[in-house]
Amino acid sequence: MNKKLTAVLSVLSVISFIVLAYSIMQIEVNEIPSLLFWIFLGSLFESLPIYYAKERAVSVTFAIILAAQFSHGTSFTTLVAALSAVLVFIKNSDGSYKHLFNLPIHISLINLTNYTISMFLAGQFYHFLDKIWPSDTSLLLKIPLYILTVFFFNSTIMSIYASIMSNSPFIKIWTEGTLWALPNFIAIAPIGFFIYKLYQVEDYGFIYVLMLLGPLLLARYSFKLYLDSKEQYYKIIKTLTAAIEAKDKYTEGHSRRVEYYAELIAQKMNVPPYRIEAIKVAALLHDIGKIGIEDYILRKPGKLTDDEWEKIRQHPRIGMKILEEVSFPDEVKNAILHHHEKYNGEGYPDNLKADENTIDAYILAAADAYDAMTSDRPYRKALSKQTAIEILKKERGSQFHPKVADILITILEQEEAREEDKETEEQAEAFETPGTGKLSNAG
Repeated sequence: MNKKLTAVLSVLSVISFIVLAYSIMQIEVNEIPSLLFWIFLGSLFESLPIYYAKERAVSVTFAIILAAQFSHGTSFTTLVAALSAVLVFIKNSDGSYKHLFNLPIHISLINLTNYTISMFLAGQFYHFLDKIWPSDTSLLLKIPLYILTVFFFNSTIMSIYASIMSNSPFIKIWTEGTLWALPNFIAIAPIGFFIYKLYQVEDYGFIYVLMLLGPLLLARYSFKLYLDSKEQYYKIIKTLTAAIEAKDKYTEGHSRRVEYYAELIAQKMNVPPYRIEAIKVAALLHDIGKIGIEDYILRKPGKLTDDEWEKIRQHPRIGMKILEEVSFPDEVKNAILHHHEKYNGEGYPDNLKADENTIDAYILAAADAYDAMTSDRPYRKALSKQTAIEILKKERGSQFHPKVADILITILEQEEAREEDKETEEQAEAFETPGTGKLSNAG
């Protein structure tokens, strides 16, 4: 841990322990069974996240927190949230488990402090709203405000930690790393309100809430099956891509790199997630039509004849024909068919220009062209990154969509800056004496 993280974590830990001590003192003895019940529910759902993207997961823990806030108040909810955050038992993809006793202590403290402080502050805000709008009819206003407040404090504290740990700007982390979670908070809120209403049923509240666990766990299982099948489908596509590229050592890894840059461009252009998925699949399969091209043409070290070049130009159509019987989205098929079109209409196979082609195809075209330029080919050596950037600038508005080209250039220049910073750090470290961190006087 770096010094800045240690300092921030220490301060927030002290604040959290004070808040937790205060919250414990507010709990009546007869509330302890209820507290244990809600902690059990919170820990259960916190231990069952569903990862639907890299480092992005959803769980219904917030529904438990919301129900606890409405039924028992802020101090109670703060304890439920804090203990649910650390009393987890999460299964990893390799079959192992992570829990309180094998997680690094600073990770447990980060989760504890985030949940404790954010829920306590949000709870105080809800208590304030309750004072100025005491009637039940104002719930439709108070609940959304409470949700937004929880999200604001939770995402802000987590972004502070992430910013320090990754040495990235706070605003960038907050907007790109946490805003995606807001729709999940909003979507889960009705479940929390329903749990709260069930819990209010006299004598049978506990039982009704426990009965609800079955449908919730079944829904989670069904959603996980869907995501697992989607992941399997993605792996099959990658395997097919690897088989295609095995024909030519010069294109090995090409499709995965095109996928990488196409995804970055699409994200920067705020393309909807479902279309980003389509672009990624199209990137992996964009050269599938080369299955129908003779190997000697693909590997020819010299200039292609007119006839050979015409055959190469047919690979997008061949790819489209191969995928005709497969239920890929139209966005995937169209991007594959038109990834060699140029913005000025001089590409192939249909000479589409400007808005006649889709932005998805233009994204794929730019990513494909950049990787082709910076990779070895039978007929030439790879160009340098800087040379490729200059070509992107030169062909902006002619071969490449202007906005797509600008974004790709920005991505590449940022990559170059990071590489230079890393090289500078490595050079600086080379002058340090091990164990002292000071400059060596050895000549």
